[in-house]
Amino acid sequence: MTFRFFAAGLALLVLTACGAEPQYLPEAAPSKLRVRAAVDTLLVQTVSLPTYAADDKISYQDAEGVVRSRNFGLWADEPERATTLAMTRHLNAMTSAKVASEPWPLPEPPTGVLDIRFETMIATNSNTFRIKGQYYMGSEIPDPITYDDPDKEPKELPAPLADKVGLFDIAIPLPEATPAAITRAQAAALTALAERIARDLSR
Repeated sequence: MTFRFFAAGLALLVLTACGAEPQYLPEAAPSKLRVRAAVDTLLVQTVSLPTYAADDKISYQDAEGVVRSRNFGLWADEPERATTLAMTRHLNAMTSAKVASEPWPLPEPPTGVLDIRFETMIATNSNTFRIKGQYYMGSEIPDPITYDDPDKEPKELPAPLADKVGLFDIAIPLPEATPAAITRAQAAALTALAERIARDLSR
């Protein structure tokens, strides 16, 4: 097995094996964004991907709009797992929160939850790599503060992270629809999405 490393703002790891299609692993460069999150801990639920994007074959859209993937290269990791972990890593670096994916690994339950659902994740026939979808975030309302004085009403506390729904539609320029270029563009798109979500977590 041979390993190649590419660096141009993004790192791209390509894995090849004798007699097999090359495997590609996107590795985005760290973002410079740093924000204080509204919650101390955040659970990132396993992302939802379109069927073609959840497949281990790298897909693209041809001139007629048909989604194709045959003999075009493979993802080196299961796409839903890789995308979930990429978002988790980004948000850990960009925010003050402790961020983890399912199953939750820390002793105390998370104070916030993030759910990302992709409608589109593909190299388009308009020379872009596009991700489109929705994300949801929120947290449970904490128990009210009670007082020793029975005549004093308990103090209601707001949820640390207000319920939010966000839409995203991100397109990254893609001069050529090769597996290596698609891998770099996907990594850049996920970084841009993580920055958008991180800003929402701080409000």
